[in-house]
Amino acid sequence: MAYATVEEFTEFLDPDPVPANAQRLLDRASTRLDRLLLGAVYETDDSGLPTDPELIEVFREAVCIQAQYIDSLGDETGAMANVSQMELGNQKIVRALSVVGSGTPRVAPDLLDLLQTKGLWPVYPYTWG
Repeated sequence: MAYATVEEFTEFLDPDPVPANAQRLLDRASTRLDRLLLGAVYETDDSGLPTDPELIEVFREAVCIQAQYIDSLGDETGAMANVSQMELGNQKIVRALSVVGSGTPRVAPDLLDLLQTKGLWPVYPYTWG
């Protein structure tokens, strides 16, 4: 379940148009946020959504930022994440040996900025034992 609705994404993008695949982008962005916050502890409802109003707003904004980023890249699946060079004339594509250090980041820098300024990232999970 996405942390933002298509309507909220539409408001976020205003005056830019909402993409036709908006719901899928929001779902992917929500999964990316979940991955970043693995180990974070916060109260949720029965659907697994946060219950704190401030956290709900941060998650909504974060997902809209990430969905916009995914749409801007034109690469929903991340298949182009390790492309370090690309030319349109004669279609030359050069892939990096790894996604670490070069290539396109899978997470929007603005998303990381938001999470850091709100004290949500990086997450240091408590280890039991």
